[in-house]
Amino acid sequence: MGSDVGARPQARPFTHDLERRQRLAGEILLSPAAVAIILTSVVPLLLAFYFSLTNYSLLAPPQWVGLANYQAILRDPVFWESLRNTLSFAVSQVGIGIVVVVLVAALFNGYLFGGPVMRTIVYLPQAASYVVVALVWNLLLDPAVGPINSALMAIDWGPIYFLSDPAWAMPSIVVMSMWRNLGYFMIIVLAALKSVPSDLLEAAKMDGANAVQRFWTISLPTIRGVVAFVAITWFLGALQMFTQSYVMTRGGPVNATRTIVYLMYDEAFTNLSIGKACAMAVMLFLLVVVLSLVLRFVLRPKREVS
Repeated sequence: MGSDVGARPQARPFTHDLERRQRLAGEILLSPAAVAIILTSVVPLLLAFYFSLTNYSLLAPPQWVGLANYQAILRDPVFWESLRNTLSFAVSQVGIGIVVVVLVAALFNGYLFGGPVMRTIVYLPQAASYVVVALVWNLLLDPAVGPINSALMAIDWGPIYFLSDPAWAMPSIVVMSMWRNLGYFMIIVLAALKSVPSDLLEAAKMDGANAVQRFWTISLPTIRGVVAFVAITWFLGALQMFTQSYVMTRGGPVNATRTIVYLMYDEAFTNLSIGKACAMAVMLFLLVVVLSLVLRFVLRPKREVS
């Protein structure tokens, strides 16, 4: 008995030493990722904030100007037009796209013939870059030789100058972007639909609920968190739209498709105003943070009250 009592306290220091070694091993394994995040995210953000407070043109050393760049941006009507275009693009693409994604995923979840083949076809545009997709859509929407306008002219509805008419330019980019992203987000929602408990669906079916009623009352509430994730991710990505506008319209016509990122590009590489471009980047970062918090609050799954 005496030897057993004396041996027990020796296990505690050994346990603490093991925990300390495990914690140290975890920190060592995480350190490369932490360094990469700091170098690629935190440091550039801090540098952008510093340069946003300077007059920097790449041709001369930065000169401290304080908040002058921010004041100039807020007085610039083109900035407000770009902000309106950016929000319009994001709201239009996600507002329409999330409905289309959920409906297509529901059809592929057992209601559409040839599911695997159709899923592959729908996902294929995601495999191409935005540049390639934009160039293809430039040809499709061409007023002279594009097949879309050829079909419209065959029924005396065309031609429509999709990319040179301010009323059609942004909707055309919205449709192209939605078409390209549909497959990626559809796969996410489809995976969530397949994880809905089958016993709930069978119980609803036995109670007389048809396919639409089962989807609306069982499947959709179950995957609400995934749909919210898709909407938030898609929306925040859409706020950074640049490639489509640059390739298809060069920000025109009459600034109809000029977004904040496009304006940043112009300021940095056309006007060589790095300080002003960095100020816009900081403002876009704050906008993304604020909107992400708002969307998380609005789209958060409802908790049942016990």
